[in-house]
Amino acid sequence: MQFNLENFFIYLDKEVPNNWSDISEDHWQTLTHSTVKLKPLEKLKRIASLIIEQSPDILLLNEVGGRESLNNFNNLFLSGSYNVELIEGNSNRGIDIGYLVKKSLNLHCLLITHKQRPLNFLYPHEQNTQKKTHYFSRDVAELRVFDKNNRNTPRIIILGVHLKSKLDTEGIDPDGRGRRQAEVKTLIEIFNEVKAETSNSIPIFLAGDFNGIANSQRQEPEFAPIYDSAELIDIMELVGSPVEKNFTQIIFNSLNNAVPVQIDYFFINKKFSKLVKGAYTLYYKDKGGIEIPPPINLEQRLQLPSDHFPVVCDLLLDDIK
Repeated sequence: MQFNLENFFIYLDKEVPNNWSDISEDHWQTLTHSTVKLKPLEKLKRIASLIIEQSPDILLLNEVGGRESLNNFNNLFLSGSYNVELIEGNSNRGIDIGYLVKKSLNLHCLLITHKQRPLNFLYPHEQNTQKKTHYFSRDVAELRVFDKNNRNTPRIIILGVHLKSKLDTEGIDPDGRGRRQAEVKTLIEIFNEVKAETSNSIPIFLAGDFNGIANSQRQEPEFAPIYDSAELIDIMELVGSPVEKNFTQIIFNSLNNAVPVQIDYFFINKKFSKLVKGAYTLYYKDKGGIEIPPPINLEQRLQLPSDHFPVVCDLLLDDIK
């Protein structure tokens, strides 16, 4: 499962009461000294309920407020059933890319950061300055997953990303496109290096929040490097899911109309496409288990556990030859 959890901060530096699950939201917010607001308790419960129901083996998570937040969530809401993998990245908001890996699988994981990988990118106004380059706005968090009894050859490799957003508060990069384009180009360089290192014998996923439309049918120009080699495919396209059913976020345009967009993805190298047995976007349900219609205004979206919907990819790794 890939899931942008939206401002997922759980800094609990005060004593948590035994009845924490039943306390009010106001009480919940008092459990931290941090000036950063805690993720609302009811939203955390709904996220946990969704994860428990789906029971994913591996979760790639975006917008995580560091290892502390992920540890607290795992221990309080998921009964400590996952191992936490997270290295702090470059975000100036303190939002990181993290993983949860189910303990019962008895896997070994190696997490590698690419946060110091140069993008060889400068904004136009920096061209004649002493600045040499920018780096990933967050990271490429590379997770290598091994069987416990074979730590030499990974079963799969996941390049987890959270690419530059479309925010341009300084007015130097419209829609963040130039920086995001540089991040995509460097991401593909990393993919090619990992593929060469493993002799193209290991399935490699590019997954996460791409902060733009990267599917082949409606692709924004900065994502062209993903398709240039014709080696990678979006799993939704692979399983034949209609584009209109693949949205992972609802945005609101200048007329305040709801616009569904797909910005969260799994890509896999086509050589291993037979491993993918299913893929779908997961939509939220109400307390009665009925799927909630997509929000039609910002107020409705704010009621959801996150402003993103999770993406699920079902794999059968026994098919690796």
